[in-house]
Amino acid sequence: MTILLPRHLPRFPLGRGLLLALLVLAVPAAQAAPARSSKSSKGAKTSRGASKAPAEAPAPAPAAVPAAAPTPAPEVAAEKPAPEPKPVVEPKPVAAVRPAATPRAAAPRAAADAPSAPTTPGRMRLGLGPDLFVESARLNGEQGINASRRDESFDYSSDGFLSATLWLTVPVSTVSERLRAGAGVRIFGNYGAGGDRTYGFGVLNELFVSGEYGLPLTDKMELVLAARVGMSLLVPGREFAEEIDRLQEQGVNVWSVPRVGWLAGPSAGARRRMSERIWLRADVLAHVGQQYLFATSQEISGLQYSKNWSTLALRLGLSLGAEFGF
Repeated sequence: MTILLPRHLPRFPLGRGLLLALLVLAVPAAQAAPARSSKSSKGAKTSRGASKAPAEAPAPAPAAVPAAAPTPAPEVAAEKPAPEPKPVVEPKPVAAVRPAATPRAAAPRAAADAPSAPTTPGRMRLGLGPDLFVESARLNGEQGINASRRDESFDYSSDGFLSATLWLTVPVSTVSERLRAGAGVRIFGNYGAGGDRTYGFGVLNELFVSGEYGLPLTDKMELVLAARVGMSLLVPGREFAEEIDRLQEQGVNVWSVPRVGWLAGPSAGARRRMSERIWLRADVLAHVGQQYLFATSQEISGLQYSKNWSTLALRLGLSLGAEFGF
């Protein structure tokens, strides 16, 4: 501690001495005062600390109370997660209403299947197959010169037994879904008479239109009732072509052009669906056909000449074939 003395002390020696003595006595007292104040402050601090220590000591006692209290607290916390699964179930089950989307996906499939059901029996079909047949036929022929007549008729059967048929059918849905109509061609190849009297006519083909009606028997099988009508074309050949050449040499007006005829008849059979686009069928045929060979009448060198030939045939056959839808 620094003591400030007045710059100018009193001039009296006695007074100066007393003043100095008072200052000397005042300095230790001043120094002792702060020491006591510091001790008193330390004591106050210690007393405050002591007072605080007992106040903090009971703190563990409330700690024991929370030890029992926490048990219900976590239970409440554990119970609160229970509503948390609700968000998991929340709109997601509602999203399960998305099955509404599956019917939508099924709807187009149903829409695609709906047209396919009628189109399965309704699509265009191309068929082909071999035919086995037997024939009973007669050539009705007559040649006349003026009043004389010569019969040139004879009975015969075909010298072949195999032909091939190609056909195309389409539905007639305006009338019935089971009704089909179409056209086809039947190829006999070289056609002639066999047996006791052989005679070759040429290459025979048939063009026809047909109609058929299918009656379901099972899921994949149906009974087919059909009929056809058409025309036949015979390209002259073999003995028949030689006869034409002979008549032309004699001045008879006959042509070497294909001969026409007609055919008609029913059939009955069964058809089985093998796949969506393939069917197999078998039919029993009974057809009647007539072919016109000669029909001429003219005057030659003052003579009235006439010649008429035609064939009439009944053919019974079995047709085996396959149909392809497209």
